[in-house]
Amino acid sequence: MSRGLQSCLGALLALLALCFPAGAQVASASSAERALEAYRAGSYELAHELWRLELEAGESASIGPVAALYNLGNASFRLRRPLEAAAWYTAALELAPRDESIWHNLEFVRREAGLEPADRGDLSATARRFASSLTLPESERALLVIAGLFALALVWEALRGGAAARACALALLGLLALASVPWAWQLRQAGRDTLFVVQPEGAPLLSEPRSEAALVARLSPASEVERTDALPGWWRVRTPEGATGWIADGGAIALRGPWR
Repeated sequence: MSRGLQSCLGALLALLALCFPAGAQVASASSAERALEAYRAGSYELAHELWRLELEAGESASIGPVAALYNLGNASFRLRRPLEAAAWYTAALELAPRDESIWHNLEFVRREAGLEPADRGDLSATARRFASSLTLPESERALLVIAGLFALALVWEALRGGAAARACALALLGLLALASVPWAWQLRQAGRDTLFVVQPEGAPLLSEPRSEAALVARLSPASEVERTDALPGWWRVRTPEGATGWIADGGAIALRGPWR
């Protein structure tokens, strides 16, 4: 091959490298692996940072948001931040509400943080766990399937009649009512921007977005509030009781984000 042809090929390869930066793609694809290596080596802060980048990468991430949130919880616990770990596990349950390993880790870190169990086992907690047992897409699919079967049962009863057709229609109507509970719950939650308080001493709720403002209340650790506005370094929130005010943005973690 002549020297001139070699120079042309070299220039062409250099141009292709500029147009298609393969190195960046490899780095992105291996970020989760590097996070896992850092975690196994005990570099939990680095692992936490890399998994946070994976979570924020969206569709270009090499692992899904549930795995990223779960791993962030693990790294936060290793960093002795159990409240933060509880926030990440709670966010993971928003996407995988029936994952027993996430539930186990969540209850463990809540005990370590001195908090009540997420599932206390009473009637209220059981009802909430049932209502949140399906994601919004899952509950929509369940409603559609049961509604279709109920329509067929009505047609059967109209054409053939009989106790069996009536009993089938009534049973499906009951299932339809039950399936509507997770759907209504998720639909209500979908429009909320929920924050999880991670400050061990609680987050001060201030009347204005400045540290010298009057104290409205002190949000308890692990309490969940709704974010209604934001300014640089500050979030405006509303508590379940209806109180409103501002907290510093480092005092809580968002349970819902672009990964949903």
